[in-house]
Amino acid sequence: MIKKIISIVCCFALLLSLSACANTDFGSAAFEKVSASDKPKGNLIAENANYTLELNKLNMGLVLTSKATGEQWSTTPVDPTAPEVDEFGMPVKKHPRVESILAVECQNFVEDEKNTYYSYGDAVQDGQVTYENVDNGIIINYYFTDAEVMIPLECVLTDKGVKLSVDPTKIQENDNKVINISIAPFFCGVKNDTADSYLFVPSGSGALVSVNSISEQEATYSALVYGADPAIDEIALVSTKETVKLNVFGAKMGSQAMCGIIDGSADSAKIQVSAGSTTFGFSGCYASFMMRGYTNHKAELFYTTKDRMVYSKRMINKPVSVTYYPLSGEDANYSGMAKCYRGYLVDTCGLESTEKDVALNVRILGGTEMKKSFLGIPYETVFPTTTVSAAQTIIEEINAKLGGNFTVQLKGYGESGIDVGKIAGNYKLSDKLGTVKELNGLLDYAKQNNIGTYFDFDITRFDENSSGVTKFSNGVTNAGELKALQYHYDMAVRSQDKESAYYLLTPASFGDVFGKVLKKTAKFNLSGISLDTISSTAYSDYADKEDSTYYSKNAFSASANQVIKAAKEDGKTFMASSANAYAAALANVITESPVTSDKSNIFLCDVPFYQMVFKGSVPVTVQSVNLAADPNQIILKAVESGSGLGYTIINSWDSGMIDSKYPFFFNSMYSDVKDGMFSNVEKLSDYYSKVNGKKITSHSVLEGGLRETVFENGVCVYVNYTDKALASPAGEVAPYDYLITEK
Repeated sequence: MIKKIISIVCCFALLLSLSACANTDFGSAAFEKVSASDKPKGNLIAENANYTLELNKLNMGLVLTSKATGEQWSTTPVDPTAPEVDEFGMPVKKHPRVESILAVECQNFVEDEKNTYYSYGDAVQDGQVTYENVDNGIIINYYFTDAEVMIPLECVLTDKGVKLSVDPTKIQENDNKVINISIAPFFCGVKNDTADSYLFVPSGSGALVSVNSISEQEATYSALVYGADPAIDEIALVSTKETVKLNVFGAKMGSQAMCGIIDGSADSAKIQVSAGSTTFGFSGCYASFMMRGYTNHKAELFYTTKDRMVYSKRMINKPVSVTYYPLSGEDANYSGMAKCYRGYLVDTCGLESTEKDVALNVRILGGTEMKKSFLGIPYETVFPTTTVSAAQTIIEEINAKLGGNFTVQLKGYGESGIDVGKIAGNYKLSDKLGTVKELNGLLDYAKQNNIGTYFDFDITRFDENSSGVTKFSNGVTNAGELKALQYHYDMAVRSQDKESAYYLLTPASFGDVFGKVLKKTAKFNLSGISLDTISSTAYSDYADKEDSTYYSKNAFSASANQVIKAAKEDGKTFMASSANAYAAALANVITESPVTSDKSNIFLCDVPFYQMVFKGSVPVTVQSVNLAADPNQIILKAVESGSGLGYTIINSWDSGMIDSKYPFFFNSMYSDVKDGMFSNVEKLSDYYSKVNGKKITSHSVLEGGLRETVFENGVCVYVNYTDKALASPAGEVAPYDYLITEK
């Protein structure tokens, strides 16, 4: 009986812990109310040779004006027509949300309430505002009096636009704890139904959103930059879809455009859209920052299940910021946004130019774990899908057929194959797949024939303790202070496969683990390294209760970049697959690049923005043709962006692979796909030679859905994805075909 009572008390305590943080030390400054607003006397904040930045005192927003043209961009969208007036001739006021430069979401852990506050209604009108001048700008302190929260927004004029940032360490709060901050929700905004206008979202390859009026209710979209956070416990996986890989967004407003680049704490950001609402009258795309991370917890009491979101106690500790770049003339479109973003990557990441692209990337899979039995006794072993010697034979045949101009990724050659096992495949080549001597022979052959070959290491996932890595010390902790267990998902029932649990390596351990990779594989003649998981996944770690460096995914990209730079400093070239921006900008080749968006209902159409950014700077190949439901569409996507083709292959098959947790083994037998692979590459060889190393200068979706891509040397390609012939300026384009010409 006593045990039962103790159990009930413990369950009750757990339920209480789900509705509030277990620690009262939030590490944030207490809210201090000011007696009155203190606004600047004049409107001018700063000016330089290109722009003036002014304050809109009515809503404490911003107005940016080009000195050369007089064009204006405002945090409250500028109406391209005459101001609207009502029946009495009075100006129609914009919705308070449209007038706000900040939207702040708070969670009250005491009363278990969540509310959103807007700067115009809750700080400018019903609260207080103060300011302080800084070089080339101003800090505006918005006091949300009812919420007892103060947010300091720093606005700084730059040569190319304006940078808006918030320093979390200077936020004030009481019982209401800040969990999300949206900065300038309508700076990349446009009046509904404005002609030649759209919003741009970097979902997957990129997508456009219509700004046509829909209804009083807005159409919305929200996605985490660099993908969903695996440290958040998700009970069920709804679907697999493309993620946001780039920290950029924008809006075209008729003859003008605005490009927003998230340049501070992009790892912690979400890109959100509000479109088509007749209540607001405007559509906008913007960045929102997760100031406090969360996870989902589930508890059961008396056969009742209680689900709660559990937030971290502390906020992230690095400034969050977005820089807005106004665009006009021929750059006032998503092509101009791609050019702007590429320039940003050049300035901040050292993105370079390439003189040689890659026509083909071949991903060769080494092995996979499989259940076998001996005399009725079950055991697990690594089945060799492609031994090292078989891989070399395949590479030699491809080279003889194509004469180079391809790259190779050796994936799943560690101790557990492509499956999760000890960290980095236990820093070794599986003895089921070959010997170090055979591997070095393959690598030497590739080097002699100028074939870029990259050995993949998984330094984020592990399910067993290994050299210097333990589940307790090095496994990621979620916001609920529990180890963030990971699972493969059974897509048939969309639930977790409990037998496949594994852990994520804390980002603070990346450097040590990769140092061991370099040390323990020194006997490999590696000239190229691939880091698939670190390139395409970003996650949080809440193990340190006093330091929030890795909260809300913050600083993941910085830790990943340190590893990538260490590889390059060691003389290795680097392959990034399905890469987020932080990895793509440092890569020597990008493979498995996204060719569609996540196909949200809000999207008007997909565009190859990802490839527009990197083509001509880094060799890019598309997703594996042979694994696609519609291979011809993937080929057309490659043609549209001038990207190389991708194939995933194996040399041996076993019926046990039908139950594999991985999708790689469908239609991947080299003997089955090689003829089609050779044919497709040879068919495109002349086109690839014409656009080799050339950047994309413009892309357009023409009438009827025809796509036009223009390269910097004047080569132009028209792609038709429809089942009807379409007319182009260069002639008719057959259904599901393309036409190459020169302007």
